[in-house]
Amino acid sequence: MTPNRRAVIDIGSNSIRLVVYAGSVRSPVPIYNEKSRVSLGACLNGDSVIDEDTMERAVGAIARLHRVAEMMEVDWLRVIATAATREARNGPELVKRAAKLGIKIDVIDGQAEALASGMGIISEHPDADGYVGDLGGGSLELVRIKNGQLKESVSLPLGTLRIGEFRNMAAKQVAQHIQQHLTTANGDDKFLIEPGLPFYLIGGSWRSLARLHMFVTEFPLAVLSNYRLPSEAPADLLELTRNATAVAETKVVPSGRMAALPDATSLLAGIARLFQPSHFLTSISGIREGLLFGKLKKAEQREDPLIAAVRFEGKRLSRFSYHGDALADWIAPLFTTDSPEMERLRQCACLLADSAWQVSPEYRATHSLNFALDGSWPSIGPHERAILAAALMAAHGQKNSWPTILLQLAEHRELMKAMQWGLAIRLALRLDGGSGAALTESRFEADAGKLQLTLNGDFARLRSGSVERRLDRLAISLGHGGSEVVSFGGQSLRQRLFKG
Repeated sequence: MTPNRRAVIDIGSNSIRLVVYAGSVRSPVPIYNEKSRVSLGACLNGDSVIDEDTMERAVGAIARLHRVAEMMEVDWLRVIATAATREARNGPELVKRAAKLGIKIDVIDGQAEALASGMGIISEHPDADGYVGDLGGGSLELVRIKNGQLKESVSLPLGTLRIGEFRNMAAKQVAQHIQQHLTTANGDDKFLIEPGLPFYLIGGSWRSLARLHMFVTEFPLAVLSNYRLPSEAPADLLELTRNATAVAETKVVPSGRMAALPDATSLLAGIARLFQPSHFLTSISGIREGLLFGKLKKAEQREDPLIAAVRFEGKRLSRFSYHGDALADWIAPLFTTDSPEMERLRQCACLLADSAWQVSPEYRATHSLNFALDGSWPSIGPHERAILAAALMAAHGQKNSWPTILLQLAEHRELMKAMQWGLAIRLALRLDGGSGAALTESRFEADAGKLQLTLNGDFARLRSGSVERRLDRLAISLGHGGSEVVSFGGQSLRQRLFKG
């Protein structure tokens, strides 16, 4: 399987960054991430001229990152520049110097930047209904998304390099400033604000705030993707973020984000006051992911990003001809009352069923725990990760006792349901050795309080004590009085169904 490598060089106000992606076309995974701390945006509060030293360092960083991308043999590369370059009086000089090196820089305007950020959120949440805020050093992009469609958008000069006066303001004052900027930017075309909707957070400073919130609340999983903050969190953390010594002692905020954290928190407290969101949701998808998503065909964009990601990984890690979808269909009749959300996670567990075979057997359950909790899975949060982990752990031998972290992230009844999925998967892995060959010639039936596994034709020879024990444990977990393996010798299921 040859990955399709794509890359973006993002020339921002605080840094210049290269991200190289591979994996599923629908849900690409960063395989390389490098940034150079070149603050082009330092000019924004002065004479709007990039000084010569900064200009040379920027050109050098762009040249290096471009060469790194070439050496990685990327199939597609785009170099973009945002607020600092487009607003600096000598921004065109940076573009010219890069062009002499054979590097084309696209300087995108604020509207295009906002729309790309919105597309980044839609790439991970196809049915998103809420607001997006992308905070950079030079600007703040706000986008309204409704039912997975881009609506109003605006770019405001409220990046972290420009909002130092917000640091000691009350949230009400900050909200008033944001409203004034919205009015100035849009004029008569109002950016309508509907309260009670999710607000998606993009940007390193707001991710740092999420890390701090995790620390303060002792949240057990340090995965930022889709981490949920209550709407009052920015106001609650304001005092702490203004104490640099206390923040440093937590050791969870990157040193490069320390200076901007109080301003970014004050800005978000003002947003909370103005937008009155239901909650904030931290996103690791933004402008770069939006650009990649925009390249896809409509049919590809409509794919479920989570299913696409786990199917790619499951196929990559599988021992045999891939049959994760067939396995999902095989166990589905046992779980007809699952909600659509749980059905989706059940399918993910099946798609990843054969992902731990290369690990020593006694460590497969633990490996599955970490794989589910820490993997690059789009569009799900800690709660869903815990349920997926429980299913994969059960599939690889975990008994009824759960690690504390899972009990902190999901309800016991959800973990028990996931365990049932895992036991069904575990039975399949033993029935035909994980090859998937028996799935089309076997099926489940419930009869007289028993769970029956029917094997057809020559597949009746797969019956064994180990298969019967795994079937019995599955039956007990599902509330059946017992289990039985039933054989139809001689003819396959296909032959019997289509006889004559």
